Amino acid sequence: MTKILMQQVLGNDWQQLPEAIQRHYRLGDGEESRLAGTMQIDYPAYLFPLIWLIHLFGGLLLWRAPAAYAEVDKTADAAGLIWRRRLDYPDGRSDCFNSRMAYVADRELAEYIGFGFVLRLRVSVENGDLLYRSLGHFWQCGSWVVPIPDWLLLGSTTIRECALAADRFYLDFEIRHPWWGLSYQYRGEFAYR
Repeated sequence: MTKILMQQVLGNDWQQLPEAIQRHYRLGDGEESRLAGTMQIDYPAYLFPLIWLIHLFGGLLLWRAPAAYAEVDKTADAAGLIWRRRLDYPDGRSDCFNSRMAYVADRELAEYIGFGFVLRLRVSVENGDLLYRSLGHFWQCGSWVVPIPDWLLLGSTTIRECALAADRFYLDFEIRHPWWGLSYQYRGEFAYR
C-alpha cells in the first residue's frame, strides 16, 4: 500500500481530520494498532432473527448491551485494512466481528464482512468528523456480483467518528430502515493502547 488507505480515499480532505482520527487510520503496510473502549449495542428485539443471520455471515455484533468492553485491532496490508473487533459483555459472553476495508474510488470504500458479503461506503469529512454512509451491499462469488439494496436488509448505515482528545474519539454507528426506523446501533468511546 503506497498511501495510507483513508488518505487515499479522502484525498485533500484527509488534512481536515483531527489528529485522533488520523491516528486511527495512519497505518502503513504491516503496521498494527489497538483501540479499547466501552460500547453500547442496541436494536429492536423483533429484529434479532435478521441480526443473527447477518452475524452468522460475519456482519454486526449479535448481543445487545448497555456497556460492553471492546478491543479493536487493525492491521494494514497492500489490500487495505483488516479489522478485528472483540467484545466482552458483563454477563461473561464474548463476540467478535472481523472485516476488511479496501479502496474502491475517491471517497468510496468497500467493507468485506465474510462469505462474499460487502458493504459499499461513501466517506467524507464534515466539521472535522469522519463520516461513512452506505451505498448498498452486494454479494460476490468470483466474478459474479449481486447488488443488494440497503432496504432489503436493515437499512442505510451511517458511521460518525468524532475526536474527543488527541488519544480518544467517539464512534456512532447506526442503521436506519425506511419502514422500521432505527434498526441497529452501536456507539462508544475509544482510546489508543
